[in-house]
Amino acid sequence: MWNFFRKRESETFDEELLNQLYRYAYSLCQDESLAFDLVQSSCEKALRLNNLRKRKKAYLMTTIRNAFIDQYRRRHLELVVEANELDSVIQNDSLTMRSLEELQIEKENVKLVLEELSPQERELLFLWAVEGKTLQEIASSTDTPIGTLLSRIRRMRKRLVAQFGHLNEQVL
Repeated sequence: MWNFFRKRESETFDEELLNQLYRYAYSLCQDESLAFDLVQSSCEKALRLNNLRKRKKAYLMTTIRNAFIDQYRRRHLELVVEANELDSVIQNDSLTMRSLEELQIEKENVKLVLEELSPQERELLFLWAVEGKTLQEIASSTDTPIGTLLSRIRRMRKRLVAQFGHLNEQVL
């Protein structure tokens, strides 16, 4: 017989996952209400499609990222990707081999630095420094070649050292 009124299995999100998703969304947009909206729309979409059986966190993070990019584009801003300069960057710049971990910035200056980063750079920094993901994991989760990520790190580090090197003499 037809089971039109059969109760659907309900999917729930635990508090830890929601907090991780919020931190990720906030790292992208730097706005509390927009971060909440991104998480909510992502969860709604996942529940509507009912496809959270495997890799729930990865799916939700990808949905948040895509929603943010859509909103970012709607504001007539453009994300620029430069992936073709990796070889020359690695050969010509000795700063590339220095670890981004050497960049120690005092707590009160973190907000100042984050405001200078593009959304792509904030996402990369968040996934690497806060979530502890490797570049390979970041590359696969964001569908970005690892060379592009290395290039972004080099450019980001070079720019941050130029702008904020005076905050920490060890960087230079």
